Amino acid sequence: MAVTKTIIKNTNQETIVKVGGTAGSATIALATDCLATTQALDGATQSVDIVTAQVNGLLSSSITIVRNAIPVMAFAPENSGVFNFEGNGFRDSVENTKDIVVTVSGAEAHVYLTLRKVGGYATKVETANFGAKDNEAVVGS
Repeated sequence: MAVTKTIIKNTNQETIVKVGGTAGSATIALATDCLATTQALDGATQSVDIVTAQVNGLLSSSITIVRNAIPVMAFAPENSGVFNFEGNGFRDSVENTKDIVVTVSGAEAHVYLTLRKVGGYATKVETANFGAKDNEAVVGS
């Protein structure tokens, strides 16, 4: 089974992505995969922190997460677990302006990543500024 990427939830503040399979990798692109339909890129560099990682997998599976060729996480998913960084008072912000590459090797394994958008995205929904005349298709009108 190839590795697949599924966007489970995508709001203005966060994106939840599932990556799973047997052998291969998938890239979570900050400029496209994390861009909600109610958002536009604001011209700044996209910054996305990893808030939570939940992993599970069969014996002898492994998952590695790399950003800008720098390893940021490694898991032995056979020991399923939830890693709630924000619940421990921080977020993983290592290389947070770079895409996220998730690699699965060995047996079948899956990871759910909760990503928090911290910069580079603008909301199209601006009813507080424009009221009922807000054009939700674009930013600033």
